[in-house]
Order: sequence, then structure tokens, then C-alpha cells
Amino acid sequence: MKRLKFLTVANGRRTVSFLTLSTLMLGLLVIRLGTLTHGLSIVETTIDGTVYGWDGLIHNPFFLPLAVVRSLSYHLLGHDTALLTRLPNIVFGYLAVVCFSILIRYWHGARSTVFATALFATSAWLLHISRLASNDVLYLLALPLLLVVQLAMLKQGSRAMVYYGSLAVCGALLYVPGLVWLVLLSLYWQRASISQGWQRFRAPWQRIAYAATGLVWLPLLGYRIAHLKTLLYWLGLPSHFDVLAIGRQLLFVPVHLFIRGPHDPERWLGHTPILDLFAVVMAVLGLWFYVTHLNATRSRVLGSYLIVGTVLVALGGAVSLSVLVPIMYIFAATGMAYLLHDWLRVFPINPVARRAGIGLVAFAVAVSCMYNLRSYFVAWPHDPTTLSLFTAKK
Repeated sequence: MKRLKFLTVANGRRTVSFLTLSTLMLGLLVIRLGTLTHGLSIVETTIDGTVYGWDGLIHNPFFLPLAVVRSLSYHLLGHDTALLTRLPNIVFGYLAVVCFSILIRYWHGARSTVFATALFATSAWLLHISRLASNDVLYLLALPLLLVVQLAMLKQGSRAMVYYGSLAVCGALLYVPGLVWLVLLSLYWQRASISQGWQRFRAPWQRIAYAATGLVWLPLLGYRIAHLKTLLYWLGLPSHFDVLAIGRQLLFVPVHLFIRGPHDPERWLGHTPILDLFAVVMAVLGLWFYVTHLNATRSRVLGSYLIVGTVLVALGGAVSLSVLVPIMYIFAATGMAYLLHDWLRVFPINPVARRAGIGLVAFAVAVSCMYNLRSYFVAWPHDPTTLSLFTAKK
């Protein structure tokens, strides 16, 4: 009875904490969604003018998950304001944060989850991509979602819903140009869990259902990528290969992340780096931790995603820099967890020293969050270039 009461109280606290954090996150994504800029950008007007619904999905199924949500949202709510046009994107931005927090909670515990999720949720890049009516948000979601699917298959692969659902998620992501390589990589890392599930769910109808879950995505996709140009686009490859340009872009990827951001005023402010100083230091520390533990499965998994993602971005095809941002914050989360672990190991008993170390990290996280929020909500919408781009009225 006492144990039952304890579990009820504990779950109640977790539920309250989750609902509180979810409300704050949704509020952050929705606040001034339609009024932060004075109009829509060119990319947003293109998205706004695209045909959705059954006809739109059949003729252009790329970015299918987002297109389905847009179709439902536009049908139920319309899209006659900037807020309604941008609203579908925040669903996937929110999911990216949720998947990120699940990973960090399982890997590094509750304290690191709070710090890392705060950093990621308030990062200027996440706010830019999640609150802009573009397709880029699916690249932001891709890696956290695939990693959560792998984690679920590893821990709960014996459950039919997880076993079938993981393949359904991978099938849906195949409709995002360039993500086929990350999906194949994810299936490779899940190969043992998939094999175990195939042996566990051995009834003929179960195996037929599993095969159907994977094959149902292919006919429409195969129809759309029948032409070479469309096939290259779907694979995330450029229509023309320029070795020098790819080499330069390969060098620019870490530069954009850590030193000088891309010139993309529609999605970014000036040339400020995508990661702020504190996130850069923590990400480098986390990356160093994984390099020194390269034999660990998690290190190899994250390393493979980092390499493949970097190559896809450098190729200059459909895959955007957004695919790499979550993994940088995963490294930052590991860096914070590693730093706190070493600090608390040095001071295992002294409560003053322990609180001081945790307090310093909390202060640095708060400063980083405030910096990013000010960059997005104050500096970017008042930048002259931004004002000149967001001019289409709704």
C-alpha cells in the first residue's frame, strides 16, 4: 500500500512536471507566431500557395508528414493568417524537443535533461526553423526521432506496437528528401532488434503485417522518383557535382556551427554562429568524451550519424544544416553531464561545493537561454534585412 502510494505521488509529480514544461514549450513556440514579422517570406508564400489535401499529397508526396499535418490544419482552421500558415510547423518543432528530452533523460538523468532541454528548446535555430512555414523542420526532427526509435526498439522491442511502429516511422521519413541514408543507417543499428522481433512475431499474419508496414510506403514514392532528377533530389544529391564546392561546403559545416553562421537572413541573424559560446564549449567537451569512448555503441551510433549528416549537408542537395543541430546539442548535453559528474565526484559529500557547481552550470544555461531568446525575439525581427524579406501580407 505504501509502495502504491509512493508510485502514485511520484508519477503525479512527473505528470505535473511534464505538463508544466510542455505548456512552457508550446507557449514559447506559439507566442507572437503570426506577428513577430510584418508578413510572410518568399519561402512561406510558396508553402502557402502549395496544393494540399489528397490531390496535393498524390502529386507531391515529398515531406509527407508535414504535408499531412498542413492538409488537416488548413482544412480545419484555414490558412488565411500568418499564424495559421506557420502553425503546422510547431508540431514538429515540439516533437523534436520531446524526443531530445527522452534521449537525454534515459542517457544522462533528470538534472542533465532539464539543463539540456532548456538549451535546445530555447536555441535560436530551433525557434527559427520551428516557427517558419518551411519544410526544414523535418530535418530538425529526424535524428532525435530516429534515436528515440532505436532506443524504443532496444528497450521495448518485444512490444508489437514498438516493433511495427518503428518501421512505420522509418517509412514516413523516407518521404523527406535525403533522409533515406539516415533511415538505412538507423535500420542497420537496429538490425539485432529487428531480427529478434522477426523471430518473436513468427505467426504468418504477424510477418505479413510487418512486411506490409514497410512496403505500403513504397508505391507512391516509387512513382514520384521514377525520373533521374527527382531521384537525385530524393537521395539528397545535387544535380551537378562540383568537387571543389563540396569540399568548401564540407569545411563550412563546422564553421557555421561554431564560428560564423550561414548567410540566410530568412532563417538566421547575420553571421552569428548557430551555437552560442556555452553550447560550443559543452558540445566540444561532449564530442571529446565520445571520441575517448569510441568503442561504446552510443559513440559509434552518434559518430555515424554525424559523418553521414555532414556529408549530406556538404553535398548541397536537399538536406539542410538543421539535421546536424540536434546532435550538437546532444553532445552539449553529454558535455554538461560529464562536467557535473566529475565535479560531484571530486566533492561527493560537501553540500556547499556540490550546490555551487550545479548552480554555476544552471547560471550558464540561463544566460545561454536568454541570449538565444533575445537573438530571435528581439534582434532578428528588427534587423533591416529581415524587414525587407518578410513583406507578403496575409
